[in-house]
Amino acid sequence: MQILSKMRHKNVIKFFERLESPNHYLFFMEVCQGGDLLKYIRRRRRIIENTAKYLFKQIILAIGYIHSKNVIHRDIKLENILIDNEGIVKVADFGISKETKIENDHKLKDRAGTLAYMAPEMLSKQIRREGYTAAVDIWAAGVVLFVMIYG
Repeated sequence: MQILSKMRHKNVIKFFERLESPNHYLFFMEVCQGGDLLKYIRRRRRIIENTAKYLFKQIILAIGYIHSKNVIHRDIKLENILIDNEGIVKVADFGISKETKIENDHKLKDRAGTLAYMAPEMLSKQIRREGYTAAVDIWAAGVVLFVMIYG
């Protein structure tokens, strides 16, 4: 929640407030009535190219903004991309995001994310030695684009 509370971009889900009780945490966030991108694609089987370009541009703008804040999302996937009632994309779920020094190509060495969207460098046996950079979010976005167009 610390990471998400710093984000202020039209394509990143808005976080409003967190309340705590002895047994629960309540998070107040923006409502996205369009659901997630996975459900959106399943309803249509695949998306026509112009629509895919429109949605993908918003995803890339959101990732660029997230990276400009020295954060790697690490779990870009269809289920974490929401659509509001006006058709605007909102990147959500910063649960495994990590703050790092992106401009220095600082490398992370822990595996995180959803297997089907992971970049090859995250899957290699040398991950502890070589690590990975913010480019893993771009790889995952490419997987999202592929699914949008080919279903």
